[in-house]
Amino acid sequence: MAKRKIGPNPYVYPIPIVLIGAMVDGRANYATVGECGLLGIRPPLVIASVATEHFTTPGIEAAGAFSINVPTTEMLALVDHFGSVSGRDVDKSALVESEPGTLPGVPLLIACPVNLECRVVEDLTVEGHRIFLARVVETHVDEAYVSEADGRFRIAPVQDLDPILYALDNQYYSVGKPIGTGYQEGAKLTAES
Repeated sequence: MAKRKIGPNPYVYPIPIVLIGAMVDGRANYATVGECGLLGIRPPLVIASVATEHFTTPGIEAAGAFSINVPTTEMLALVDHFGSVSGRDVDKSALVESEPGTLPGVPLLIACPVNLECRVVEDLTVEGHRIFLARVVETHVDEAYVSEADGRFRIAPVQDLDPILYALDNQYYSVGKPIGTGYQEGAKLTAES
């Protein structure tokens, strides 16, 4: 099939939508961010990119830490609103319940089923974006979504967590059905040979 060049577009899917939390001017503030991802599992490293002018950015700088709060699709209107207004103009903390994390200056959004507390390891600026590489120092999961078996914690399937996904077609999506199991599907190729 022929392919058409469409210019430099970062078509990397899916894009998880998260709320980056930090204390700013003495109150919890949350920025809706799609530029967030996993860098490593051992050690647990993540990356978050926020615009330099975001109201949340100085709070991350001051604390050297931030939270990643994973909202559900039921929170879509709030998440979209938080991405459309600035904490300079709207007190976002008045619209949600927060609690302090274990790291100073890191608020956790209670309504989100998963919250990560992250300590900044590296911080750089690239073309108007502050890029924070961070180590996850604690993960909070609502009890309804976590179980323990054989001395290990197991988190509910991603469709139960119901995160918000975004695409560059300016649409929000939910998670679809599972299609396979990691590190097992490739065995089918060797079995067929």
